[in-house]
Amino acid sequence: MEFAHEGVRYSLDADVVRAALRGCAPEDVRTHWVDVDGIRWPPKQVFGLATGLDRSTFTSHRALDILGRLGFRTSSWRSGRQTTGTVRTTNARTQAPSPVRSDRPVGSAAADDPGAGVVLVGCSGSKAPGPAPAAELFTGVAFRKARDLAARSGKPWYVLSAKFGLLHPDEVIASYDAYLPKQSARYRSAWADWVVAQLGERHALRGMTVEAHAGGAYCEPLIRPLANVGATLTQPLAGLGLGRRLAWYGSSPGSPDESAVDVPGPPDVTSLLDERHAVPPEEFLAAGRTSSDRPGLYSWWADTEGARDLSAGLGHRVPPGLVYAGRAGGVRPNGVSSTNTLRGRVATMHLGGNRNFSTFRLTLAACLSRPGQPPIAEADLTTWMHAHLRVATLPLPPEQVTAGEIRLLELTDAPLNLRDVPPTPLRKALSTLRSAIRER
Repeated sequence: MEFAHEGVRYSLDADVVRAALRGCAPEDVRTHWVDVDGIRWPPKQVFGLATGLDRSTFTSHRALDILGRLGFRTSSWRSGRQTTGTVRTTNARTQAPSPVRSDRPVGSAAADDPGAGVVLVGCSGSKAPGPAPAAELFTGVAFRKARDLAARSGKPWYVLSAKFGLLHPDEVIASYDAYLPKQSARYRSAWADWVVAQLGERHALRGMTVEAHAGGAYCEPLIRPLANVGATLTQPLAGLGLGRRLAWYGSSPGSPDESAVDVPGPPDVTSLLDERHAVPPEEFLAAGRTSSDRPGLYSWWADTEGARDLSAGLGHRVPPGLVYAGRAGGVRPNGVSSTNTLRGRVATMHLGGNRNFSTFRLTLAACLSRPGQPPIAEADLTTWMHAHLRVATLPLPPEQVTAGEIRLLELTDAPLNLRDVPPTPLRKALSTLRSAIRER
């Protein structure tokens, strides 16, 4: 059979799989397996050996899908059903197993009812630190809102991944650094063809409505290939900014207790955008714990010399002024309350901590450390912050912190922020520097 992977076409059959496994021993089986002549193997090991592909470029579910269609028996993974078993003959020479063919994919209600549709949810830049199911790996606010809505819809739903194409919510993958808007037009076109091919392996697409909750860079390339197979793409949130998208999820049909919940507007965060409210670090510390022992938002400001230092390290101009903004404590988008406070974030983590426990310190250290030399010493970094930075803070009730952070990021384009902000060449350079300094 032929299949596409990252825009490249491959050919594979059962005999090739068996030949690739000769002389190899199966690794430990964890969650999923594929049975090859009575022996259970991890699907990624088998698929990697048979194709020569790096295991980091595909998921277990992708391997199970293709190996199952070659006729091998696999663990259950498609909507709780097990894939078709192998067909054997009684000849002296064992023949290659033949997959049982069907005009429609197995294991999905939408395969039998195209009108039922599917929901696609775009991945987010913020991710959990370790391997996790796709439904849990991405931690962005908008992703979680769209994920919850998709799960409540009762329709099959998948995650759109810049690296893996289409991901089943249960597929366990590691965190990765890939962002579709940064890729070339050729990559995005091949990616869209790949996604539609993956979707077509699971569902009968003709006449289907595909509902996408993702940015334009993810949705627009899908329009043509979906139309080519007779499917229609709908984008309920097309053209909406982050704040309006989150408000839409809060008032959309099917939201929990929508009739009983009064969603307040975002708090006024304009004081954090006014440099007159920023104070030197020593003044913030001298005010004592009681003045800032509450959750809230903050913004960091750099003077002219400090901005020049940051620009030199990044190779991109950082203008003097607001360079970083964030939150401390409050109720997170997943409903979990954080006990952190502005005092704890600014005084303990930013000014008194180290770069392993502070994203902001890591960012500054990445900009201020010289290439090929040891990172800037923690004491020297703190001294630099006292000399060139000022901080503004805004205490808030815990339930207003998330809405306030969203509004703050909408109103400012702080260059050193990397999460929930548009990509820029400066931010790409910063991500590279941060990765490099972690390895020193």
